[in-house]
Amino acid sequence: MTTKLITTCVLLLILKNSLIAQKLDPAGGSLGISYTLQPVQPFKDTVGGFASHSWGIHLSLPLFGNREKVLPAIKDGERPHFYQVSVHANFESLKADIGFIAGDRTIYQASAGLGWLSYNGKKDILLADLNIGISSDALAIQSHDERYRFSGLFLVNHIQNNSLTWQYGLVFTYAYGRPLPLPVLGMRKKISGTWTVAAVLPVSLRFTDRLNKNMRIDFLLRPSGNRFQLQNQHNFSTSSPAVYMQLKQFQLGASWLYRFAPQFSIETEAGLLIGGKLRFTEPDDNKSVLYQTTMKPGFRGRISLRYHLFHKRSAGEMPDNGADLLRVN
Repeated sequence: MTTKLITTCVLLLILKNSLIAQKLDPAGGSLGISYTLQPVQPFKDTVGGFASHSWGIHLSLPLFGNREKVLPAIKDGERPHFYQVSVHANFESLKADIGFIAGDRTIYQASAGLGWLSYNGKKDILLADLNIGISSDALAIQSHDERYRFSGLFLVNHIQNNSLTWQYGLVFTYAYGRPLPLPVLGMRKKISGTWTVAAVLPVSLRFTDRLNKNMRIDFLLRPSGNRFQLQNQHNFSTSSPAVYMQLKQFQLGASWLYRFAPQFSIETEAGLLIGGKLRFTEPDDNKSVLYQTTMKPGFRGRISLRYHLFHKRSAGEMPDNGADLLRVN
């Protein structure tokens, strides 16, 4: 597998895992809002740069499962069989300033899907997720030219022992005529009483310090970016009414999460974006490049607030992921 495909795989997995705790929280669902800021990153190859800021809202609701029966047992240190099916939705309005395109472009990202989590009480936690969504600018939507994207994953978290968990499975995406199934291999290991390291080979690394039951800090290196559909307003030498913008880079940074009340948590994230690449291609032909450039390093910051649909039988402890709630990591 090429480095490009591996990086794409890890990026897809990170985009999924960033919402898994919201979708599959056994203590109940959640409602969250977020704001993301990315100041101008100047282009290296030409004048201008790329900048964006966005607002988002995220919702997850458990549909059915046996969490009411097993949560008291989990609190007592037992490992009963657990399963849950949840529905989730995400909406984000992103305003992008692209140096050589006149005026800002407003891009709407929306998705909806189903998530499933199951624990067999022994060694394996299974995660599955299916989504449908769009990532198109307002001009494409107004012209009824937006196209849907589909994605999904199936992951096995295999518990080697109390300090080591392996992750493997498959991530799949179908975006703008390009199907892409990719394998996943990762691990999560406790390295001390409060410190954990998690990696998705070979390009994502995260160190987590669980400061107390309501607070944690993460130090991370991971891919960052996405793929967007934009209406072509005579910006490129093509007769196609739409083009696709692909943004790929790496983020080196830190995040801090604090559950300041039983039903509320806040998370802040700040990092340095490096190795940025911006590319525009023809529809359904990723190799037909209309324009591409590299970008200088830049800053990315994000803040989010979540309201947890707290279950009266669950502990007040902040979840890290489904595995944390089962006390296997």
